Amino acid sequence: MRVLRAVSDRVTPCGRRGLRGAAGARAFTLIELMVVILIITVFAAVAVPTAVLQLRERRLQEAARQVALLFRQARLHAVGRGTATLVRITDDTVTLFEAREGPGASCPDMPVPDCQGTPWANGLTQRRQIGGFEPAASGELSTIALGVTDSGGSNVSELEVCFSPSGRGFVREAIDDDQAFTPLTETYLATLTRPGISRPRNVALLPNGTARLRGR
Repeated sequence: MRVLRAVSDRVTPCGRRGLRGAAGARAFTLIELMVVILIITVFAAVAVPTAVLQLRERRLQEAARQVALLFRQARLHAVGRGTATLVRITDDTVTLFEAREGPGASCPDMPVPDCQGTPWANGLTQRRQIGGFEPAASGELSTIALGVTDSGGSNVSELEVCFSPSGRGFVREAIDDDQAFTPLTETYLATLTRPGISRPRNVALLPNGTARLRGR
């Protein structure tokens, strides 16, 4: 009994001091936790709108690149395939068509090299869509607006640019087969805008079939 009591007397105080030491360790108070949460909230409130704005600007830049790429591809397709290729810009959309013989021919998909004689507006069976870009159907890009102006700054609601197999460009400012194409000699400007973004993205559509981004 004396031995057990002696051991108990030696162990118990240590255990009690250990418990008192653990209980005396300093922890975070409720006020400190609330201050940390408040700091995190403030930083999030500042950072999130900036990140969203940068993302929206990046989407607008990507849309401008797609418009420029489609314009370049039209000329390359015309030269490479030997067919008249049309770029149509209207109603915030860009559409690419190639001319074909149509159902009445022995080979309906035979390329047609003539820009002027192809019924682009009404001949649904004599043209085939080969590409396009429609922001309104692209989810994240649905608020992007696309407009076109000529070299004098006048708005152009309908623009058709046709490239022949030789790489020459022809243009008319209407979707109308009764209106003839004329040689493309001026630069058109496609402007993409989006609500909340002050700086638009411009794509210069050049007569030689290339396109350059402006306002980056």
